[in-house]
Amino acid sequence: MEKIKYKMNKSKIKLITFILLILISNSVLAEAYFDISDDNIKIETNFIGKEVIIFGILNDDQDTILTIKGPERNAVIQKKERILGFWFNTKQITYNQIPSIFFIASSNNIEDILPASTIIKEELSFNYLLENKTSQRNFISGVSLNTWIDNFVRIKKSKNLFKEYNFDNIDNKLFQTRIFFPAKSIPGEYKVNVYQIENNLILNNKEKIITLKKSGIGSQIYNFAHKNAAAYGLFAIIFAVLSGFLAATLFRRS
Repeated sequence: MEKIKYKMNKSKIKLITFILLILISNSVLAEAYFDISDDNIKIETNFIGKEVIIFGILNDDQDTILTIKGPERNAVIQKKERILGFWFNTKQITYNQIPSIFFIASSNNIEDILPASTIIKEELSFNYLLENKTSQRNFISGVSLNTWIDNFVRIKKSKNLFKEYNFDNIDNKLFQTRIFFPAKSIPGEYKVNVYQIENNLILNNKEKIITLKKSGIGSQIYNFAHKNAAAYGLFAIIFAVLSGFLAATLFRRS
């Protein structure tokens, strides 16, 4: 209970600080100033996800965009085809360095406040995210790849790894967005960026980091698996064989 109260008080202190900044100095409003309720998240064995509140200052006559992008990974898109009555993954595209998580919130429709060229360059849209990414595929086709991209985004959204959040405007002075990191979030650094937009141009961009770390026995297993991949793989095989042998022995006895 004491830890919960401490976290709640910490969030309130940050929010009060923002209000004081608004009241004390107008110069602060020239910057993309924001803060995070919790920038260090522990992933334990019973981790079911975590909600984080991001809040900041709104500037007059400017739009604000918030993005959160997780550690980058190669992303594979596959297509199944039926051959002789069986379904096989026959076609595949691999895109390099795709954010494992992509959350976004905006004070207005992004396509209404920024040109497509800027959206593509800054990667501020699900649909444009794969535009400039290098890729490899195992097939040749002159057909547009938009269907592949649409399916990829749809799958990510269904897993809550790509998501658009509401942008709450508080008296035209503050913004607040509640972000939820799902249980499948991987350890690493998550980049939080706030952009200020005016006349179709990005005036400011400020970045902060949210760190997700494994904790407890899960952390030890995770670190061992990454630092000693061969030994971990061998141990997993031996464990699987012994488990199968034990199950077979118990089944024969019963």
